This record gives sequence, structure tokens and C-alpha cells, in this order.
Amino acid sequence: MLKINRLKIEIVAANRTYQFDEIFSAGLNIIASDDNTRGKSSVLIAIYYCMGFEEIIGGLNEKILTSAYKTQIEDKDTSWPVLESGVFLEISNGSENITIFRTAKHENRDSKLVTVYFSKLDDIYNSGTNFEEYYVHMPNAATNKKGFHTFLEKFLNIELPLVPASDGADRKLYLQLIFASMFIEQKNGWSGIYSGMPYLAIKDAKKRVTEFVLGLGIFENERKRSELLNKERYQKEQWKNLYTEMSTLQSSVQCYVKNIPQAPEILSSEFEENVAIVRTVGENVSINEWILQLQDEHDSLKTIRPKVIDNYDELQAELQEVEKVIEENNSEQNIIQQELVISTRKIEEINKNLAIIKQDIINNKDALKLKKLGSELGSDVFQEKCPICNQKIQDSLLPVQHEMNIMSIEETINHLSAQKDMFEFALNYQKNKNQELRENLGRIRSAQMKLYRLAKSLRRDLYSIDEDLSETIIYKRMNIEHNIQQLEEFKQKISGIIGRFRELSNKWRELLTEKAQLPEKGFNEDDKNKIEKLESNFIANLRNYEYTSISNVNAIEISKDNYLPVIDKFDMKFDSSASDNIRAIWAYTMALLQTSNEYLGNHPGMLIFDEPAQHSIGAHDTKAFFESILKLGDNCQVIIGITLNNVDIRKVISEIDEDKCNLVNIGEKAFT
Repeated sequence: MLKINRLKIEIVAANRTYQFDEIFSAGLNIIASDDNTRGKSSVLIAIYYCMGFEEIIGGLNEKILTSAYKTQIEDKDTSWPVLESGVFLEISNGSENITIFRTAKHENRDSKLVTVYFSKLDDIYNSGTNFEEYYVHMPNAATNKKGFHTFLEKFLNIELPLVPASDGADRKLYLQLIFASMFIEQKNGWSGIYSGMPYLAIKDAKKRVTEFVLGLGIFENERKRSELLNKERYQKEQWKNLYTEMSTLQSSVQCYVKNIPQAPEILSSEFEENVAIVRTVGENVSINEWILQLQDEHDSLKTIRPKVIDNYDELQAELQEVEKVIEENNSEQNIIQQELVISTRKIEEINKNLAIIKQDIINNKDALKLKKLGSELGSDVFQEKCPICNQKIQDSLLPVQHEMNIMSIEETINHLSAQKDMFEFALNYQKNKNQELRENLGRIRSAQMKLYRLAKSLRRDLYSIDEDLSETIIYKRMNIEHNIQQLEEFKQKISGIIGRFRELSNKWRELLTEKAQLPEKGFNEDDKNKIEKLESNFIANLRNYEYTSISNVNAIEISKDNYLPVIDKFDMKFDSSASDNIRAIWAYTMALLQTSNEYLGNHPGMLIFDEPAQHSIGAHDTKAFFESILKLGDNCQVIIGITLNNVDIRKVISEIDEDKCNLVNIGEKAFT
């Protein structure tokens, strides 16, 4: 729970120091003045500012404050320059008290700096009072230890969840968003429900705030789903990377590892036994058989006398065979290089076409939005008619000799989407082919290097002195030994990779288990009860506040999509008069608190309304609004800024029992 105990504003002007210093109580608090421009909004803004919530008003830091804090303050008929100013806000979480201090104007202190004294305001200068410095409205102010909102979240015993952001990442549901549902400021707050909510790149922010405030189970389920989805993406990427690592290794030794799936799955207990490594050149034999063949070949070379004179004819025949293979490999290498150039060019062309199609889809979707908007407004252009002569407009600049069907925008979007899918499929195919060609090219080049070295050794042997040792036989032995060593190392690496696949498989099993244990999408019974209660509280409040724009308020529903009130599936705001729109904001803001209190939700129990009697709302309805607040008792704190320029409004407030309402009448000026 959040409760404001005391607010003290100090403005040091050239002539003297001006102050506002008031104590607030639980329940209803009213800051009143006999006329506008007396400083009520400036006082309420100080609360927003001290808590770092000025984005709700529409700005950051001291820019949102009035000139009385920054430049000049009026005193009767004279304006005095402001030298320094700052705000102290004493708040409680129900068990602890702290005092927040933030400057508005100060030569040596930035407005982003926030000081927190761990005491009541009267005790901040005591020798035993500890304090800490924090920052606000800077990167990581909501996550880092020294971020003020990180501290405030912990102090208020609020555990902010991670929610999807517009960039695909998960971020905290910021405090500013939550309190925008509870702090209704004068300039923007009365244009609609949640209209003061700042844009902080959180997807469906209004929906997420309502889910959090009411403590809906679907909120936690969606959070878990999002978390598991990120886990799933990560594990798939890990599996893919490991498979790519294995593919790169096997291409270098002309082997293929069989029976390892390309995508994550739960591996059987016989998985390790079923994995086989097979040679990709010549006869398909296992790697163990290949090593034995190489060992036999190596042993046979040991029996040959390593003298050139002993095997001249064999060397000549072998050189011819090696040169033939080199020529064949060169021919194959040229073919692969040509195919690789063609494949690379195709990938570039497909990417270009994809970019064009994606832009066309965006353009057509924009056109569709405009068409729908034009249709609602009765525009003839989007009905494919000329607004002057009412003749049909064709979607083609070419002369039309015969009647022909032109695709609608919807059909065009579907057609382009199908083309996009086709191009994406072709792109994926070409990328795989391109990778395969590169691997084959690398394999041939590696083989060519060995063949060139062998041919060089054969030529040296053929033109050497008869008694010289055969360099070819020595080279062959060394090459076979190297191959055997390379294959043995490859076997060891694959063994390690198989173990890592087993570990990833175990993690995949855990992930699937977590997904299976998640409840089905949708609302559980508890969630349904909370939404129904929000709806019934909202409708009851509308009746109480005499909302009349819709004759049958029972037809109003709380949308299951965004939890906002609708009538016949449309936002009820469109059917509301200006004054009834204000009543609807009262009703919804109160219903959130009422429902959260009943179901032990996450509402901090704090509301602020600046000038709630907008658009000449009658005193009778204002009285009903105040009475609904009083019924909540000390379970919440409501601060209202109101102008007493109406006799009836004055009477309503005067009739409230003094022990039930803390009335702060600021008189002619808030700062005295």
C-alpha cells in the first residue's frame, strides 16, 4: 500500500522563501481553492514529480513543472525570480516511512537525482537518519540497484512482472504505467480511460496494467508462456548451432554422422548406440572400417622397398591416374563455382523481390486502413467511385476494352502474402543449396591439395637417381597416418557432441514438461469472477454517478480483449457526452480499486484526481462520487484537487464530516 503522509514544497525566491507544507490522511483528501490558477495543479504535480511519474503528465524532469518552480513566482502584483526550489514527499508503505527529496531548480544538483531519507520528514536532519541517492529517468532506472524506481518498487512491495515489449524483448511493466491508471491529471487525464498512460514501448500496456492491478491468473500464465517461448527459441538455436558445428566438422573429413535429428527432440535411451559415422567418398563404410582399411594400406606400404628403381612403372601409372583425378576435380570445381555464382545471384534477387513484396504488403495494408476509414466516413473514393460524376474508378491506367475483374485490396494483400511465402521458401532452398555447394567446393579443394602434393612426389621419384628413396611411398605413409589421426580425433569430437546433444535433449524434455503443465489459454474461474466483478462495479458506479448517455447501462460490458468498457463491441466513449465521459473515468478508476480490494489484487490503494468536476458536472453527481470514495474508508487514500467556484460544489464539500475528509483550502495562493 502507498500512503502520502506529507508534502513540503520550498521555493527560494529573490525576496524570500515560499512554502507549501501539508499533512495528508488516509481516506479522502481535498485540495481546494476558490478559483483556478491558485496552484492546486502545481501542488499535485509535485507529487508526480517526486515519485518520478511526471511522464503521466506528458514530459520529463523539471520541464513539466510550472514557472513558479523554475523562473518566477508571483506575490500579489510582483513577480520574483526563483533561485532554488525542491520538493519533499513523505510516504509510507504501511510499516515504514521514508522522505523523498528532488530538486526542481538547483545550480549544483541535477533534477534526475533523487535523495531518499529513511525517516519521517521531521527527522531527516537527525544524526541517526540514513539516506541514499538514486537516479531517475536514465537507462536502467527501473532495474539497477541505484535506480529510483527499482528502490520504489521494492519499498512498495510491488513485484513488477516482465512483459513483452514492442522490440520483442521482455521488460518490466513500469511503475509509471501502473500509476497512470490511478493518477488522473487535469490536462490529458480526462479525455478517456487510461488516456494519461505514457508510451514506454510495452505491448498492450493498458491490458497488462489491468491484468496486473486485478491480479489476473491469465497475466501470470501469459508471462510464463512468454518465458517458455523465449526458452524454446534459445534451445532450438542451441540445437541448430550444435548441428552446424557437427556438419562443419564432418565436411572436413569426408564423413557423415547419421541418425542425429536436425531439430530438438527427446532422444531415446539407445540414441548413442544408433549414431553412425559413415564415409561420404567411395564405398559407404563406417568410420571404423575406413580406419582399418587405411591401416591395412599403411601396413602394405611397409613391405615395399622404398627405392625408386624398384617401382618405376607403378609410379608412372599412378602419376597418370593422379593427374586424371586432378583434371576431373578441376572440371567439377569449375562447375560448382559456376553454380555457386548463380545461386548467390539468385539469393540476391530473391532478397530484393522479398523486400519489394513486403513493402507492397505494408502499402496495401495502409491503403486498406484508409479505405475502411473512408468507408466509415462515407467517402466515395474508397468505394471506387468518382466523387464528382459517380463513375466507377478502375485500378488500372490502361484502357479497359472489356469488363474485367480487378483484385480488391484484400485480395491483393492475400496474393502478395502468398507470393512472399513462395519467395521465402525459394530463399530457404537456395541458402541450403548455396551452403552445400560451398561445402563441396571446400572438400574438393582440400582433396586437390593432397593430390597436387602426391603428384609432385611422384614426379620427383620418376626423375630421381635410381638409388634414391621413394618420396611417394614415404609421403603416402605420412598422409595415411595423418588421415587416421584426423579420423580418430573426429570420432572423439563427435563423441563429445553426442553427449551435448543428450544434454540439450534433457533440457528439451524439461521444457516440454513445463509447457504441458501450463493451463490452457483463456481465463480460469477466478479470472472470470474478477472481470465480472469489475464489470458489475463499473456499471454500479455509472448508475450512482447518473451516467445517462446510454439508456441501458446493463448492456455495457468489459471487453475480454483489453478489459475496457464496450457497448455492442464498440468503445462506449463514442456514445458518451463530455460530462458522461468524465463519469465513466470516475466509474472505471474506482471499479479497479474496488475489485482489487475485494480480490486482494495489486492496487497500491492510492488515487489522485485533479479537477474531477469537468464539463459542468452537477453537484449531485460530484456528491455521489465523494460518497463512493468515503465508503472505502481507510483502505485507500484519495487526493482530489478541486475549484470551489460553484455554490453547490462548496455545499457538497461542507456537508462532508470533518473526521472523514482532510480539507486543505489553499486560499488565494498555494505557495505562501
